[in-house]
Amino acid sequence: MDAYAAAEVATSAPAPVRPGAGLLGAYSAGALTETTINFTLGQFALFYLTIVCGLTGVEAGFVGLISTLVDAFIDPWVGSLSDNFRSRHGRRHPFMIGATLPTAAALVLLFSIPAGLHGPVLMIYATVLSLALRIGLSFFQVPYYALGAELTDDYSARSTVVAARAIVAVVATIAVTLLSYRLFLSAPGATATRSAYLPLALCLGAMVVVGGLVASFGTLSVRARLHAPPAGKGCLKRLAAEVREVFRSASFRVLFSGVLLFFLAAGVSTSLTLYANTYFWRLSTADIGTLTLIYTAGTTVGIVLTGVVSRRVEKRSLALAGLVMIFASQLIPAPLRVAGLLPSHASVMLVLTLAVILLGFGVSAAAIGYQSMMADAADEHEHLFGGRREGLYFAGVNFSAKATSGFGVLAAGIILDLIGFPHGLAPGHLANLSRSTVNELGLIYGPGAALLSLGSVLIVMRYRLDRKGHAAVLLALGRMPATPNLPH
Repeated sequence: MDAYAAAEVATSAPAPVRPGAGLLGAYSAGALTETTINFTLGQFALFYLTIVCGLTGVEAGFVGLISTLVDAFIDPWVGSLSDNFRSRHGRRHPFMIGATLPTAAALVLLFSIPAGLHGPVLMIYATVLSLALRIGLSFFQVPYYALGAELTDDYSARSTVVAARAIVAVVATIAVTLLSYRLFLSAPGATATRSAYLPLALCLGAMVVVGGLVASFGTLSVRARLHAPPAGKGCLKRLAAEVREVFRSASFRVLFSGVLLFFLAAGVSTSLTLYANTYFWRLSTADIGTLTLIYTAGTTVGIVLTGVVSRRVEKRSLALAGLVMIFASQLIPAPLRVAGLLPSHASVMLVLTLAVILLGFGVSAAAIGYQSMMADAADEHEHLFGGRREGLYFAGVNFSAKATSGFGVLAAGIILDLIGFPHGLAPGHLANLSRSTVNELGLIYGPGAALLSLGSVLIVMRYRLDRKGHAAVLLALGRMPATPNLPH
């Protein structure tokens, strides 16, 4: 049977509900929690564990790999648990509320590791805390993203939900940037100073708590109109069958594999960013903070432009345009430096400014297009297979992102050791590195990651669910009134 054949049947269903500004604002606060944690881990975790705490690149890489792999395997279970959970507070909110405080505590503990720990004990200690942090984030993030897909069934309004979440993510990025590079880590050599990280971690932990609780309690009033869990019990026994079911969807397979390559690239590039900024580009913390703020400005403008364009352009086109911009921002700057075409600090800052603006545009377009595509694909899945699987969809894509980014972190750690990069540096000490080591760092962090991002572009080109197809799905599911203008 044609996937959209049932859309020919007229229905008297009401038009999909569009969330109001108050609900959007409360829901979007959750981005403060996830962005604070993800940005902090991406910017500082590998650098902190190697330069500050003294782990080798391989040891710190394995900390990242083990924690993200375990977390990745937990995500589908959390998604299935959330999809099937029954309580008077709904199926999403109990997980979000319960995860917020423990996750904030784990963040603070990870960035306040005692100075007396060394070797295997340090590695085990860091791994346990990293695991606690990432698992806690999963118990918040997976239900949180699934909740966003349930707030509305409207094709365009879903992009608005994602855009609102992205705006708060920008605010969180600015806040973390100012707290770190302009306050707690602003002094020369502070990024390599252990004592600078505890007050920073306490402030970031407070942000995690505020974002998580506002999102949880601020959306609790609409739980009665969200999708109900499917009939039946024993979600653990059904998990394997549900995973097989979601992989039967061609849309899900494209989204899963596209994320896999993209986050492998992101794991390498993001983990090496602070190294590259410090040792390849020779930037001060003030320069790094400035570029990060410029990036967030680019992201903000990108969100606005994407919101306008998304009403007329297919989501796949948005995601592809974003991925291409990310690819270009990774590919171009480092080779210019290696070739000697950026001789002055001013020329370096100019090229990096243009690159981070392009990156901000790209991340906005890719994130809004991609996440909205996932919500549409979950509707298509219900039409094709008869079950709501928002939680498992987001968990599955999270699994792909986390597992591959974990391998990316490990690859970054191995690369650092292979090129002879030192660890356990004294505060404020700029390593006496050879030019070849510095150039290798820059080329791997930039063009090396770009080649992996290109693979993601080629995969996402295979996504097929468009505006017309999604409208037909909603009509078939009885969530959209039949209109004479709906294309057949």
